[in-house]
Amino acid sequence: MKSLRNLAAVCALGLSGWASIVSAQEVTLTLGHIAPPQTTYQDAAIRFSENLSELSGGTMGVDVVPGGALGGLAELWAQTRSNSLDLHLIDIGAIIAMQEARPFLVLFAPYLFVDQDHFRRYIESDVFTGMMADVESQTGVVYLGYVGDRPPRVVTTAKTPVTTPADLQGLKIRTPQHPFIISTFENWGAAPTPIGAAELLISLKSGVVDGQDNGIIDFVGGGYAEANKFFAPIDYIHSGIGLWMSPDRWNALSAEQQGWLKEAAAAAGQEGRALHHQMMADAFAKLAELGVTVTEPDMDAFRASVTQMVSGMDGKAWPEGLYDTISGL
Repeated sequence: MKSLRNLAAVCALGLSGWASIVSAQEVTLTLGHIAPPQTTYQDAAIRFSENLSELSGGTMGVDVVPGGALGGLAELWAQTRSNSLDLHLIDIGAIIAMQEARPFLVLFAPYLFVDQDHFRRYIESDVFTGMMADVESQTGVVYLGYVGDRPPRVVTTAKTPVTTPADLQGLKIRTPQHPFIISTFENWGAAPTPIGAAELLISLKSGVVDGQDNGIIDFVGGGYAEANKFFAPIDYIHSGIGLWMSPDRWNALSAEQQGWLKEAAAAAGQEGRALHHQMMADAFAKLAELGVTVTEPDMDAFRASVTQMVSGMDGKAWPEGLYDTISGL
């Protein structure tokens, strides 16, 4: 009987140890984004994934699903809110796809930011923190952090060199489904044509659109230079990439795991800043090799064409005075 009791005790200890092993098993999270694999979105996702694995000692991993394979922008936000997608990585301004985040429309006001450093100051400001906290409280979606810079948005075309807004007259320009980007190109005389990132390359090659709006790194990495041979650096929007998590998945994790997620996002952002300037320089150097002509746009003309549009939206598209507050940071 004593032997049996000892055996039972050993078994109990074994089961206890097994339970500890099970509790420490790897947590695998699914991260979705809409951009093709050869883009800044994918680079940021990989940086975050690698950092998380290192910080967690290999107990947390990320399956990155690019190219809109899990759905378009609206679908990925809906999946994140409803807890059917763990992580959503996207341009910070794209949060406006959720009704509760409409004040972020201001980020698409052309020429709000002077340069990328100005955009970073906004991301690190109390203004941004307050705006994001409002969205989190209303939606439950958890903002993990800023994971990378994006190049300023430019316009590229297949056959027409662009130096003034008049050069865009009547051209079908692919834009994302953002009301301000659409309105901006309408003010410049173009015919904005929203098309998902996954369909962009074929739309350019087939002539469905005459050009597109994007950043230089994604323009080169995504292969869009195959169809567009003119590059106009109008730099009308500066932005960066954010990462969000579904509320249930976040709440199911320990405080330590939540800390790893935040730290991994912050590290990805810092690394992204260090890489940004070199990636921009490399992409510009690649343009000549790809046979792309860089024009010299009349920046004053582009700004003047949208000034009235921006002033007319103050207090309507975003809270009154928000534009001035951010532009003064």
